[in-house]
Amino acid sequence: MAQTTTTNLTYDEALEIFLSTDASYAGGLSNHGPMATEALVSMGVESWIGPFVSAYRTRLEPPQDEVEPAPIDWATWLRAELPALVATTATLAGHGLLRVAHAVRGLEREAGEASLIRRRELGAAVHYWQSGGRGLGGPERLDGRRTPDEWSDHLGRLPADQRREGDLMGTLHRAASIDGFPERIRGLEPAPTPGETLDALATAAAGAYLRNTGLAAFTLLHGTTVSAMARQLLPHLDEADGHRLEAAVAAFVGAALIGYDGGDAAQADDRAADRVDTDAATLASRAGASLDDHTIKFADACLGVASRTGSTVPLVALLRQIETPYGTTR
Repeated sequence: MAQTTTTNLTYDEALEIFLSTDASYAGGLSNHGPMATEALVSMGVESWIGPFVSAYRTRLEPPQDEVEPAPIDWATWLRAELPALVATTATLAGHGLLRVAHAVRGLEREAGEASLIRRRELGAAVHYWQSGGRGLGGPERLDGRRTPDEWSDHLGRLPADQRREGDLMGTLHRAASIDGFPERIRGLEPAPTPGETLDALATAAAGAYLRNTGLAAFTLLHGTTVSAMARQLLPHLDEADGHRLEAAVAAFVGAALIGYDGGDAAQADDRAADRVDTDAATLASRAGASLDDHTIKFADACLGVASRTGSTVPLVALLRQIETPYGTTR
């Protein structure tokens, strides 16, 4: 376990620290600080905020832009901003959507008038998503008849020599350029509600995570977090845009599967469900103790999906990430 500190910080105090840093670092990596901190609060393990901030902030850089906070009536403002962003869900490897979704959940947790610090975080998150560029060009809506497993098999896969280390977005765009990509994505049968479809996509990505290691597992982990957190934005979209978001997330997960799922389902880490510690509080605490940004966010996503669907797949995936991150370390 990583070393802890005695520093105690609240969510708002952590936001103050992270808002004095840039949205990216080291040439383009996303600053996960605000997102992971909010995930710790969501999981009820706030005691890990201070240690996480102490460990994570040292890698970050000064801010490049001054960003206006969202207005006091942030929800109305967000409803005006979100529709234009839906098509670019996959940009920044989904981190624009993730940061906005975590900021929204942080604001929704407040009682009374929205605080300035949380509105500053939402403003910064939306600005970051807007900076990301083009999406993957998927369909406007899902209308197929394939189950998630059938859909995944039908998507096809990039040749191994096109899955390039250090070129995650390039690989996703190559995946999205295969013949008939929008039609392949559209072939997924939507669930009765977009939220249920997003949970099915999160579960499918978690299953793919289990049969891959290294960069492939890292990328597929984001399929779970993006799918799970996209649910937070559905109440801030009208019905048509909610279906557009559902399809855009499917395009992101689909491109991740096409580009990175090289594993054999028969060789997946399918440890028995009775080996999974189903005590959510224990799993959340273990994830917090890792002080690892991706593990914390993955835990938040997996625990939420498992609680809503009853599937043990996200729990198995989470346990592997805690014990052997991306299946490569012990």
